[in-house]
Amino acid sequence: MSIAIWIVIALVCFVIPATALTQGGSRNPQRKQLAAHAQQVGLPLPAAMVPAVVQRIKRRQRGMGIGGATGIVIATLIFIVFFDNEDGVAPALLIFLAGAGTALGGAWAIAAFRPDPEADRPTVARTRSIGLSDYLTRGERFGFWLVPLVMVIGSLGGAVLLQQLPEMPGVNGVLMGSSIAFAALVTWGIAFVAIRKVLDAPARSASELELAWDDAERADGLRQVTNLTIAVGGLSLVFWLICISEALIFDGFYRENEPLAWMMGGISLAFYGLLIAVMAWGPMSAWLTGQRKGYEQRQLWPTGVSS
Repeated sequence: MSIAIWIVIALVCFVIPATALTQGGSRNPQRKQLAAHAQQVGLPLPAAMVPAVVQRIKRRQRGMGIGGATGIVIATLIFIVFFDNEDGVAPALLIFLAGAGTALGGAWAIAAFRPDPEADRPTVARTRSIGLSDYLTRGERFGFWLVPLVMVIGSLGGAVLLQQLPEMPGVNGVLMGSSIAFAALVTWGIAFVAIRKVLDAPARSASELELAWDDAERADGLRQVTNLTIAVGGLSLVFWLICISEALIFDGFYRENEPLAWMMGGISLAFYGLLIAVMAWGPMSAWLTGQRKGYEQRQLWPTGVSS
């Protein structure tokens, strides 16, 4: 497929859904859409607070739109310079950079904003410091912190498995798999910095309810970043599986060594399937059980929020 089709796919899959409420931060959401969003978040939204909340939403979605568009532009330039239209790696790069740009752009919008200290309005301050445990469930945090270890284990296992299979001329499966795993580790490092920046970003609110809305925006931004990191880690493990599969079918190896091929294929699927399941279990469980909905409110506002 041409690069134009992949750009449309990236926009439809990542940028447009993430910024649909405000159309990339360019417009105020419609009243029905905003009411549905408030119901999804689980917080009341009185009329007097709508402007402040909408400003926060628009700011983050504008950052996501800019980040996603920037990722698409960078991927397109790389596609034009280094790849041709038939190369399957380039579309994957486009999808990855669009998703990463969208998530990190939203985090950047939160971290970069600095409230005016001279603003003539009441200010609500926190009575205690906040951390990642106030915004993400234990399972979500576990999945995020597990990514580096899973990348190392997956790379070591992939190297051992590929050593048992014939080498393909001009293709070093271990090097390719390790390179993708390294890229996943770099993504995790960037995500870690982004998370710290979001947690350290100041918040000034005129009421507890407005501060609770700020918490909801931060939780959503942090969740996007951690989910991105876990997804990239999972894809890097899938790439190891692809490398092993190619080695199994190279030059008819699986026909001449059918028992070994079946055994290596089964071990590889079980090994990487288990790693992916362990890494993704926490976020998936939090989503399926609904535990993540309103989690930051239960942590930061256990006695409720006053408007």
